[in-house]
Amino acid sequence: MYVASSYLIEHNNNPKRYIDELFHYGVYVKLMNFEEEVRAHRDLDDFLARASIILDETAPALNNVLKRMLHHVGQDSHTAEPGCHFEEVMSMLFTDAGAQEINAHLVSETIQGVTATATGVQYQQSWLCILCNVKSLQRRHVCISRLERPQNWGENCCEVRYVILILAPLKMKSTKTAMELGRTFGTLFSDISFRQKLLETKTQEEFKEALVFQRHQLTAANQQPAAVEEEEEEEEETDPHSHKPLKWKDFFRPGRGIYEDLCRRLPLYSSDFTDGVVGSNKTVLKYMTTAIFLYIAILLPAIAFGSLNDERTRGEIDVRKTIIGQSIGGLIYSLFAGSPLVIPLTTAPLAIFISVIRGLCDDYDLDFPAFYACIGLWNSLFLILGGIFNVSLLMKLFKRSTEEVIALFISIAFVVDALKGTIKNHSDDYIPHRQVR
Repeated sequence: MYVASSYLIEHNNNPKRYIDELFHYGVYVKLMNFEEEVRAHRDLDDFLARASIILDETAPALNNVLKRMLHHVGQDSHTAEPGCHFEEVMSMLFTDAGAQEINAHLVSETIQGVTATATGVQYQQSWLCILCNVKSLQRRHVCISRLERPQNWGENCCEVRYVILILAPLKMKSTKTAMELGRTFGTLFSDISFRQKLLETKTQEEFKEALVFQRHQLTAANQQPAAVEEEEEEEEETDPHSHKPLKWKDFFRPGRGIYEDLCRRLPLYSSDFTDGVVGSNKTVLKYMTTAIFLYIAILLPAIAFGSLNDERTRGEIDVRKTIIGQSIGGLIYSLFAGSPLVIPLTTAPLAIFISVIRGLCDDYDLDFPAFYACIGLWNSLFLILGGIFNVSLLMKLFKRSTEEVIALFISIAFVVDALKGTIKNHSDDYIPHRQVR
């Protein structure tokens, strides 16, 4: 992720170019490291002491938004600038497009978030940071305006919701320039989840608290003591998502994976059942709609595969038994899993497996229900042993191709069964016409 600082160049031949052309003439700088650059902390803390925040600005045009922000800064008693006329600053924010007969102005200097991908450069279009160096200023000023609704100010500014105006004296230290201050706020606003939190704030105090919290988050993300890092490295040894290679000793720590899962889940066990029903996250309607959707999503496969099992087991496992068994297993599993919305589905591989078991019972004259129950008990034993000895770590060795191969096998198996049924029905029902003499 980068932030782009753009300096507009005059276009004498085409004064009607949109404001987005200012982003085609820029240099890219990396996001600020809040751990190494202490100036970022001081910049944000200094801004919060003399904050100029405008919430739910209704002006649709960029000119009007900036006029409102400059007026707000000029009227603030904490930012008194006796030697500066903020009306004149407005003319410094824009540069003439080059045509005298057309009053067209473009922003002189801005910062905007960009992400370099294989297909090109993608702009973060929801925020825009505008810089200006003013000779008559005595100190730096920052004003943030949150627009009431997204505004379309050009191709790369189609949904601007935040405008950050930074004013700085012309002669400043290299660590205190408008560019460095813009990097600080550009780093903060480059996080989409942070921008969403700012949309939910109702007052200026909540807006400030969100800024402080984000600054602490960015700082704490890179500040980890050596002891904590060593502890995390030790925990990652059994983490299936870590990129470290597997070692034999990972499988000879009985119960370690189960213990770590319990440590992670027990503090959140009760909230898994109460979230969405009580507390600040109360969304009963969403909770009910999700439950109804999952009920339908689980019931339909149960009916489909239950019918298939009924046909292949000759009534030993029918639709009714499939639904009852799936309901009992789902309730028990959801209680132990700590989540009432766990989805236990009857899958295609299980249907094929049941068909194979039925065939073995027919070949060796075995009691199908007893044999099926024994297989379930043995599978339970293997799963328990796998959990104790961390066998699930082997999943990190499997790639997406493994899943695709299994899906291909299931598809081929069902297609072959369908073809067999079609051929059998055709052979049973087709009677060739006899020639009549």
